[in-house]
Amino acid sequence: MKKGFLTNIVYSNGLWIAGLLLLLLSVIGNIVYFGVETKNVLIPAFSGLYGQDILGFQLDQLFRNTLVGYIFRFLMLLGSAIILQNISSDYRLIRVRSFFPFFLFCVFSATILPAIPLDGSSISCLLLCWSFFRLFAVEENGSANRAVFDAMVLLAIASLFHCRLLFLLPVFWMVMGVLQIFSFKSFLASIIGFLSVFWIIGGVSFLLEDYTFLLNYVNELVAFDLVDFNSFSTAEIAYISFVGILMISAMVSFWPRQNLDKLRTRNYLNSILLLWFSFLVLWLFSGNDMGILLMLFCLSSLMAAHFFSLMDTRYSRALFVLFILLSIFVYFLIGR
Repeated sequence: MKKGFLTNIVYSNGLWIAGLLLLLLSVIGNIVYFGVETKNVLIPAFSGLYGQDILGFQLDQLFRNTLVGYIFRFLMLLGSAIILQNISSDYRLIRVRSFFPFFLFCVFSATILPAIPLDGSSISCLLLCWSFFRLFAVEENGSANRAVFDAMVLLAIASLFHCRLLFLLPVFWMVMGVLQIFSFKSFLASIIGFLSVFWIIGGVSFLLEDYTFLLNYVNELVAFDLVDFNSFSTAEIAYISFVGILMISAMVSFWPRQNLDKLRTRNYLNSILLLWFSFLVLWLFSGNDMGILLMLFCLSSLMAAHFFSLMDTRYSRALFVLFILLSIFVYFLIGR
């Protein structure tokens, strides 16, 4: 069967260059064209730090600067894209060498960049991708307990900026089961790794006799709100629906043919799908949280990359072209 342009670009280094340029152009477009002011959204757990002088200046006032705010998010998102690419390459999620993971996440990030608040979402995204990278390392280097410990520490730190990530702890245990490394020692390593961060915070709070951070963290954790689709524009609903169609296509493409991949690769991809569904539920119960949606797009980019790299049909080519066009369209509507 004659192949199309997807086969030609899957091996191309131009994909990562294109992704980097799109993300950079998105930042420049917001600063120069839209002139959108950076919104410094209050993180409840860190409310005690707002307005405090650190080395002679206030960090929250610094990030209110449009240029500084967008540069910071650009660096965090770029770091996340690099880690996602390394996850795909180092753990061989795709049978061919492809820069699609980096490119697709850059497109996702560039599209919703105007709507990503400066509330720690980009930091959590970077830490979460790093946590996935360490968790998947359990089948590579043999030191499962150390990898699990590192992954849980990173997850705990990410949850400081987005407390609802705490609910992913049992999902990570399920992923450990899928990866066939769940044992009493690995379970204990995960508990110690996750609690070590809060043990340090609790110790500092005890010494300072100030438990504001922990109280705000708990209050934010128990509060939840269903996503309000009425607040989304028609274009945003169409984009989210398209991502759903893309993920369904990726799953339908992967599951019947997963025997073509190695067992380890199948475990990785099934773990990603498990995490994706968990993030979907988390997003539905977190209100219109663009931070959670951003992290959901991380996993979507990995599965979509697997689909576009291995499927070159009229249907996949049409989805790819539609994805690019719709992303550009939604970007201008969000930034307007």
